[in-house]
Amino acid sequence: MKRKQFLYWFSIVLGIFLIFFSGGNSSRADTASDVNSAISTGLTEIAQQGSKIDSRADTASDVNSAISTGLTEIAQQGSKIDAWDATCLVFGDNGITDLQAQYAYKSILKNNDFLSGGSQGLNGISDVSAVNGLVAIDKDPTNVNGKNLVADIVKDANNPASDYSIVNDLEALSTGSYGQASETARTSLTKKLIGMQDQKTGLWNGFDKVDYTARAILALSMNTNQPGAADALNTAVKAVSNHLYQENGGFADSSNTMFGAENAYNDVTMTNALASAGVNVYVPLKEKTDYVAPVQRVLEQHPVSAGNSAMLIQQATWTFEQARFTRNGGKGSIFAFNQTDAAKPGEIVSIKAAAITKKQSIINDPQATAAAKSDALNLVDQILATYVSKLSADSTSSAAIADRAAGVTAFNHVTVSHAAPATPVTPPTVTNNNVTVVNNPASSSSASSSSAATSTSSSSSVPISTPTVSGKPVKKASHRSIVYALTTVKLYRSSNFTKSNLTKTYKKRARINRPMFLVISQQTNKQGHAIYRVKDMNLGKTGYTLSGSKYFAHAYYSAKVTRIKVIYPKGINEYGKVNLTSKKRHVKKNASLSVRKVVNYGLSNRMQLTNGRYITANKKLILATKIKKSSQNTRPSTPTATTTGTSTSTPPTNSGSTATTTTTTSSKPTATTGTTTTTNSPIIIHLGATPTLPVAPTNPVTPSNDAKTITTTISIHADGATIASGSIKVNSGASAFDALQAFAQQQGLALTYKGSGATTYVTGINGYNAGPAGTMTGWLYSVNGTEPGSSMGAYTLKDGDSISMTYNK
Repeated sequence: MKRKQFLYWFSIVLGIFLIFFSGGNSSRADTASDVNSAISTGLTEIAQQGSKIDSRADTASDVNSAISTGLTEIAQQGSKIDAWDATCLVFGDNGITDLQAQYAYKSILKNNDFLSGGSQGLNGISDVSAVNGLVAIDKDPTNVNGKNLVADIVKDANNPASDYSIVNDLEALSTGSYGQASETARTSLTKKLIGMQDQKTGLWNGFDKVDYTARAILALSMNTNQPGAADALNTAVKAVSNHLYQENGGFADSSNTMFGAENAYNDVTMTNALASAGVNVYVPLKEKTDYVAPVQRVLEQHPVSAGNSAMLIQQATWTFEQARFTRNGGKGSIFAFNQTDAAKPGEIVSIKAAAITKKQSIINDPQATAAAKSDALNLVDQILATYVSKLSADSTSSAAIADRAAGVTAFNHVTVSHAAPATPVTPPTVTNNNVTVVNNPASSSSASSSSAATSTSSSSSVPISTPTVSGKPVKKASHRSIVYALTTVKLYRSSNFTKSNLTKTYKKRARINRPMFLVISQQTNKQGHAIYRVKDMNLGKTGYTLSGSKYFAHAYYSAKVTRIKVIYPKGINEYGKVNLTSKKRHVKKNASLSVRKVVNYGLSNRMQLTNGRYITANKKLILATKIKKSSQNTRPSTPTATTTGTSTSTPPTNSGSTATTTTTTSSKPTATTGTTTTTNSPIIIHLGATPTLPVAPTNPVTPSNDAKTITTTISIHADGATIASGSIKVNSGASAFDALQAFAQQQGLALTYKGSGATTYVTGINGYNAGPAGTMTGWLYSVNGTEPGSSMGAYTLKDGDSISMTYNK
């Protein structure tokens, strides 16, 4: 008895030490849950009101970006990837590579107390991480180099060393089915955990009530089939909302200011637990205007940014993955690997989204023939049908996860053949940014490889390439934009608009009540109608509807508004930050406010007032009463640092710019102001800036006649659309960045960058520029669907490699 008391108090002291000095190591065991739909009745989805409406609109996009950033940071660990890293990678869009799995396995063998030759670690922390990691990489925890890790956990579970050991052992044993002894231990541990719940508050008491309550919810949500577990979990979820949930979206214990204060680790842990329990963490837990959604609060803390502890990045990444999984229809915890059907809905949604993205890149390929596009699109459809069928037949989450990852890889391997130009006299055309740019491949390659210049961007407006404009500008499709309905609109489950496919009719509503939709893609259906594929921002329904200005308008102001009137009955708030946090004051209906500028923020926009504060630019909440007239084609400014780099391609000019530029071609220099017309590849130097010649790449960006060449395909994506895609030949041994430079020259893209070799960093492509250090805005690259853990300048290409560049907001 004395020994157990000693261990119990010792574990508490050690727990305090871990939280303050290593970021809460016990929080690493944030595995979670299976729960029936009745549990979420205590915290149903609340329709968000007031100025938070626009925050809901882009939260899903922000979560996807955060996942991508977190996985990039994790992948950069290289040989240091551990068990928790592996679990995060498995649930990423591209899965885990064989090499990454090998790194994780070696880490588990080295760091687990039992497997490395020691004894059960205090609180079972290394055990739960090891089991999760092993199952994630498809290893059997009952036979690891002849050792049975599960048996060792069962041994501790029958005589738990501490309260934390109870939740850790229970979570570890709940990742799969490991025999009768394991199931008996799960039943015993669940009963003990339920017995520890405070019957008065519904929470679990400990030195950190927030952390331990979250851990208990995670463990119980994986065991809802055990007697009393569902009731205890339902009580706990309601108690969290009543006692721990804060107005800012975080969680804190007001009765314990020393250990209960809000912090990023606890916010991540509780958000993960609630999502595992089926709660929609994308919306506030209370029906009050000023409350923030839990996942939004976690996003505001930027936990996956470079510079944070590896532990916080891991926990936040799997929390975002769990939130997305639950929102997409997944049931229970992402770490309940072998629960029947748990992952199916979420994985099917993910693979369908990947297919849409791939098909859009094929459609937007300017060099592919119509026949080649048709063949590629049919192949994507065949792959999708195959893997949806496999997913539907899967009986475990681990199988569904593996099939989804395999399907995405198959999409990435689909290529589109390009037709060679009929004659070098007739240059190919590249449609980009609403205009047609005429390039001469030969002169472009020679001129750009022998010359270089700088390109300085002082605005976030997207430059428009206008050497030669052919015909009228093509209206750009509204990819990944947010619109609201102006009149009655109908939503269909497929692009075939028949009565049987009609899922919902939205009646014409007053402005403040108009339904909002996320435009996923724009196309023409078999009946010849221009249609949108959309997602209802409030109900989450996805479907197809007629497009056009008769039916929809952008839900956010983007023009040069200088004055607005508040029209929302409950008023709006002014905030100190662009992400609408740090509330300054409430503004009532009919108030008039002066606007300095419209600021782009993800899929939505904000307005910065003349007093420096920010408000929503949502048209359902405000009305523009004064708009500055301008003939320029502008884009909302983005609050990011000005990016200055070097350009080795054809930097486009802004058609609305008044800056004077000097254009030099391979034949005769010509000074111009505004638009330049030439059939050669121009090199543009912005006057007033000091030209800085780029460092020569390690390998030539274009192949020489006597060198062995390789072919790589490159696609560049931003704002949900494909800027350019195609293939390029480079010398054998060229880096990924060498290929990108050559591709930029070929396509007439403005490319800016810093450094060389291993320090190469792409700062901008066609006006999409990286944000300040510490933000998530910038360009990410992957090769064959995997993000390498090195710079583009240090990655050596192989023949047939496929490079994807994605702009992350």
